[in-house]
Amino acid sequence: MKILAIRLKNLTSIEGTVEVDFTAEPLHSAGIFAISGPTGAGKSTLLDALCLALYDKAPRFATSVESVNLSDVGDNQINQSDVRNLLRRGTSDGYAEVDFLGIDGRRYRSRWSVRRTRNKISGSLQPQTMEVKELDTEKEFQGTKKELLIQLVELVGLTYEQFTRTVLLAQNDFATFLKSKGAAKAELLEKLTGTGVYSRISQEVYARNKAAQEEVTLIQNRMNVIELMPEEELLALQKEKELLAEKRVAGIKLLAEQNEQLNVVRSLKMQEDLWKKKQQEEQEEQARLKMLQGALASQEEGLVHFKAQWEAIQPDLKKARQLDVQILSQQDSYTQSQQMLQSANKQVSEQEQKMRMATEQLQGAYSSLNRLLNHVGIEEALQLEQVEEILRQEENKLTAGMNTNEERLLQLNSFGYPLLAEEQMKLQKELTRQQNIRQLTEMQTKTKAEIERLEKETTDCLKQLTEQETALKVTQRLYENARMAVGKDVKALRRQLQEGEACPVCGSTAHPYHQEQEVVDTLFRSIEQEYNAAVANCQQINNRSIVLQRDWTHQKMVDGQIGEQLAALYKAGINAGNEEQIQHRLTELAERILAYRNLYAEWQRSDEEIKKMRSHCEALRENVSLCRLAMQKVSSAKEQLVLLQNTASAEQKRFEVIEKALNVLRQERSQLLKGKSANEAEAVVAKREKELNLALEKARKEVEAVHNRLSSLQGEMKQITLAIGECQEQYKKIEFPEQLPEIIKKQQEENLNTERTFSTMEARLLQQEKNKLTVEQIAKELAEKQTIAERWAKLNKLIGSADGAKFKVIAQSYTLNLLLLHANKHLSYLSKRYKLQQVPDTLALQVIDCDMCDEIRTVYSLSGGESFLISLALALGLSSLSSNNLKVESLFIDEGFGSLDAESLRTAMEALEQLQMQGRKIGVISHVQEMSERISVQVQVHKKVNGKSVLTVAG
Repeated sequence: MKILAIRLKNLTSIEGTVEVDFTAEPLHSAGIFAISGPTGAGKSTLLDALCLALYDKAPRFATSVESVNLSDVGDNQINQSDVRNLLRRGTSDGYAEVDFLGIDGRRYRSRWSVRRTRNKISGSLQPQTMEVKELDTEKEFQGTKKELLIQLVELVGLTYEQFTRTVLLAQNDFATFLKSKGAAKAELLEKLTGTGVYSRISQEVYARNKAAQEEVTLIQNRMNVIELMPEEELLALQKEKELLAEKRVAGIKLLAEQNEQLNVVRSLKMQEDLWKKKQQEEQEEQARLKMLQGALASQEEGLVHFKAQWEAIQPDLKKARQLDVQILSQQDSYTQSQQMLQSANKQVSEQEQKMRMATEQLQGAYSSLNRLLNHVGIEEALQLEQVEEILRQEENKLTAGMNTNEERLLQLNSFGYPLLAEEQMKLQKELTRQQNIRQLTEMQTKTKAEIERLEKETTDCLKQLTEQETALKVTQRLYENARMAVGKDVKALRRQLQEGEACPVCGSTAHPYHQEQEVVDTLFRSIEQEYNAAVANCQQINNRSIVLQRDWTHQKMVDGQIGEQLAALYKAGINAGNEEQIQHRLTELAERILAYRNLYAEWQRSDEEIKKMRSHCEALRENVSLCRLAMQKVSSAKEQLVLLQNTASAEQKRFEVIEKALNVLRQERSQLLKGKSANEAEAVVAKREKELNLALEKARKEVEAVHNRLSSLQGEMKQITLAIGECQEQYKKIEFPEQLPEIIKKQQEENLNTERTFSTMEARLLQQEKNKLTVEQIAKELAEKQTIAERWAKLNKLIGSADGAKFKVIAQSYTLNLLLLHANKHLSYLSKRYKLQQVPDTLALQVIDCDMCDEIRTVYSLSGGESFLISLALALGLSSLSSNNLKVESLFIDEGFGSLDAESLRTAMEALEQLQMQGRKIGVISHVQEMSERISVQVQVHKKVNGKSVLTVAG
């Protein structure tokens, strides 16, 4: 897996679009590079962008566990752990994009992007999106964001946790790991290796054991709460229940007999009251029968009188029928005459409307004609002939104008304008080509001169660099020898030398350095300054050589491009003379084209005037036709109107005669039968006769119904008398009938008390059975839970703990051994002097010093640089442990180099320079000036005003 390029836009302090391309120079050739810049400039933003594009996560949010909402734009809020917080405030959109080489050897591009609504700064944040595609085939991966992230893990070969332990080495974690206590080391190892499951297992075992013990205690408490009756109390209760059951049966039987006697008493009283009620109803019915018989006689007399009156009005009825026939006949003539009159009046109105419409059309035609001629007063047919004369004159003018414009069109065609325009375009292109050739030739001359200058300076610089490197090697040998001479171990040996005794190293008995130690130290500092100056000078010349070679290559590329452009321009030329000849011909063409355009404009103006004249003539001709047609309609409408008015007058007179005769007949008829028709009068008489007959029949039926009810009442009274006799016989047998309700009430209370006592005893017996069954079930459950609790108690004794530390320490001991195997392998490349070893039966670490006969040393005795080397080896060991033998060619280290002194920093840099020889491209994030000066290739992040930062690649 290898990172090829990182691009980002508007993230944190970096505004706008930036790109770090590891496939382009100088990063392509650099094995190690620095990401430098002041604190807060945005160095770690590059790593955030890398993780966003691949995993939709960022390292800076790894510790954000508290859920707190922060204010965004407007009233919107966003959680503080949301990765969209990386979008720079005051921008509407941003993205992070990474090109990488997958585990299958193919190149891919992953892009994470976020934007605000409608791409406005004031818009609310939208959900982030992911895009993944293969660069070689341009194939885009499909799916949801979650599905794309799963595919990315397969392409990269690492999960997010493995990626942050393999490609991004966390700051200071392993320096802390070296010297932390056992429990803290277990927690830190658990965090770095992702083996937190052991801690959770220990906590889960502890929780399960606690829960099992609580369940056993709870079941025991449930069993203690349940009470069972003694056997003697149970037998006595069952016997008492049997006695109560017999008493309950006897009480129910006695209460039934008492209720039967009470029913006899109540029935006797009810029958006596009913007999009295029936007797009263008999008296009422007899009085009603007498009244209805009188009403029946009155109805019969009224019917006889009505029939006599009907016979008296028969002559008037006959005469009324005759008049009704005459009126009906006259009414038909009246209606017919009225309809004809209305039709005639309607036709007159319609003809008047047509007359008005024809007149309005004529006036409208005259108005249109006046507007076309720009004057008023044309209202007669005689003047229409004058208009037709004007129309003939206008048409003659139109014909003359059309002939003139045809001549102009022939002149336009004779110019051959398309050929002129084509020739002009070709000449202009040729003129531009010759001008470009002249400019490119001048540029080529300057470029060749610059190439010669750069080539000479590059040769001089390379020669100077060779000389400086030769001198540097000599100075370096002196420096290394001097450094060994002033080393701590050498100084300690010198202090042990005695004058006259042989040196165990060289065998000399003279020890001049023993007496002149201060002179030696001063000499070493002088040599060290000379060596550092030589290194800086050599690095400066090397940097200049790289810049000169880059500029020389660039100028050669520019010269090649100019040559290609000149060849293309020469090839595209035409034979049209030099620039002066072409310019002269272009002037002639411009004059001829201008003459064509002036004539064309004159033809266009004339054509517009001809169109207007033609439209005017057509409108005049059409309006004259409309005026003549409208005059004919008005004349025809007048004649038709006179005929319809005469017809309407004759119909009016006929209608008045018929109306007068009809009024006379109606007057005579209104005096008979009170104005009612014969049929209506007969209907009223028939209705009245029917009502009288119905009333008579109703009265007869009511009299008959009263007779029937009297007979029914008398029969019911006989039956009630017999029932009363039977009840009186039963009543005589009852003792104390007046006290029966009180006796029944007392018996009911006694029965109720017996029932309550019986129910209570029965409930106690049922509860006893239920409790007995429950105790048996609880006992069985308790035995099962106790077995489970004993198992968890044994497991908890071995690995369980409330904080998870017991099993965590045991498990991480094995993980630590595996980690140290990988770490020592990397440490052998970094520093052959030391090996890491685990203190037996603990998570503590100790160091084996190979230069001191494998002496075991505590990690607290290491210097800053040595601690860094071992911490880096641990980090690389974890990288190997997490990557599952996956080849990772990119490594970013953020280890806090600012805490190292000059000597430790030099040692760390030498270690990193050796590490890049293993084939990895290493990026070191630091703001330390010494590191930035030592690493020539740098990705520099510069702070600007208003919290902005810009990014440049130097080297």
